[in-house]
Amino acid sequence: MKKNGKRRREGRANNLLYYMVGFWRMALPASIRKMQRKLAIRGWERRPDADIIRDRLDFYCQLKPHVELGDTAKRIADFKKKGTRSRYYFDIGRWIKSFPGNALVDYVTTDIWENPETPKLMKARRLDDKSRNCALIKINWRRHFCHPVDPVDFKDKKPLLFFRGEIDGKPRRVEFFEKWADSPLCDLGDTTVKNRSRWFAPMVKLTDHFDYQFILAIEGNDVASSLQWIMASNCVPVMTRPTAESWLMHSRMIPGVHYIEIKPDFSDVEEKLNHYITHPEEAEAISRASREWAAQFDNRKRETIINYLVVERFLKATGQPTD
Repeated sequence: MKKNGKRRREGRANNLLYYMVGFWRMALPASIRKMQRKLAIRGWERRPDADIIRDRLDFYCQLKPHVELGDTAKRIADFKKKGTRSRYYFDIGRWIKSFPGNALVDYVTTDIWENPETPKLMKARRLDDKSRNCALIKINWRRHFCHPVDPVDFKDKKPLLFFRGEIDGKPRRVEFFEKWADSPLCDLGDTTVKNRSRWFAPMVKLTDHFDYQFILAIEGNDVASSLQWIMASNCVPVMTRPTAESWLMHSRMIPGVHYIEIKPDFSDVEEKLNHYITHPEEAEAISRASREWAAQFDNRKRETIINYLVVERFLKATGQPTD
């Protein structure tokens, strides 16, 4: 469907191309990878956005000097020498394999149930007092970061809260469905194929979400993987205050500015929706601010620099060589 001369697009990286480039990067000699890193970060302090880079580096990696690694740390040279080649393998490997092979790194490739006691490279961290051990890097970015094209003006979208996704084994989603699946202000569907619930609905394309003003983003085991593309669209994310954060910097988002906040028990959903449906200018303002937030992660050069600097700081903090 086209509108205003534009076609809706998910904006995800091509899967085949992603893996081809990933294998190519991992096959490069260590000297080439090191040169790529050096060229990428050379002179970054003189960039016009150097303060932004410095601020985000401080946000992502809060390790104190002389911190000790845990027993599960591995040599970079031995990183995933055997085993499956997942997106985590390519995304972590892209950033760490340009550093000395004898340096040790520790990392997490699963959802985050709790923050670690020792320093690790991670895709997300819990918002508790142990977050300093979690150095965030951009992992599984193909799933969590895309560049959707949403040509549907906010005023032309349906004033409903929309959600399609699996709820089996996800108690928070089940709780939300039990409370609001029958609400006339919601269009909720459970796409679980096995163990179908009474709310079963077929999966829809990401771009089909663009027909709705409000999109539900409920945290799973850590962050809601849909949040970035919702924010990058012309829709408005509806969510509870985050309990975890990732590269998207969830803890810096402002309720009522970047998203519509609902209570943890979901009791005020209809109240919030009714308010913004009757005050569409406020909802559209959140949509604009949300897109602006998502846009700050679109600068590929800057994103590359920050990821390299996070790993560099991680190694320095743990007393290891970086060159």
